[in-house]
Amino acid sequence: MSVMYNVKNRGASLVVYKIPEDGIRREFKPGQTLQVSSEELEKLTYQPGGVTILSQFLQIQDPVAIQQFHVKTEPEYYMSERDVYNLITKGSLDAFLDALDFAPIGVIDLIKKMSIDIPMVDLQKRKALKAKTGFDVEAALKHNEEDKEDDNKTILKQGTGERRVQPEATPAGRRTAPKYNVVTKPAEVSSAE
Repeated sequence: MSVMYNVKNRGASLVVYKIPEDGIRREFKPGQTLQVSSEELEKLTYQPGGVTILSQFLQIQDPVAIQQFHVKTEPEYYMSERDVYNLITKGSLDAFLDALDFAPIGVIDLIKKMSIDIPMVDLQKRKALKAKTGFDVEAALKHNEEDKEDDNKTILKQGTGERRVQPEATPAGRRTAPKYNVVTKPAEVSSAE
């Protein structure tokens, strides 16, 4: 009998895997949890990159299954969104550095995403994140502010009812087509002299 396990994509990007011999194609949206059978997880471990997908991008939410499929884990593997939030807002710098060193790629992506959403105010953590991953929180926040300013100055004005271009003043009265003077070549005058 097949045992079903909750498997979660805790990263910030889409995760897809295929098991061609069974015609299985699974797609996990960011933050999505799906029920996956033990047989499917076992077959995934036989696929090239399958163990990496399970250890770095997806999170099996059952400790027995983690042991069964030989997924190498560190304490950061078990981190949830709430744990990442607490790490960013209240966690020590050493705990943050350990997370950057040992966390799976999915957790690192979540740290990057949440450092912008919250935003991360600890300058030492910002510097550490940039040094370890190359992700610049300060620049990302600056770009978000620029995007917000652009949204406020959209091409389409909203709700003011004012025209951007004022029409030129036109004379009152009826408009008529302009009159053109037609000039013809004068007939040649023949001289009889």
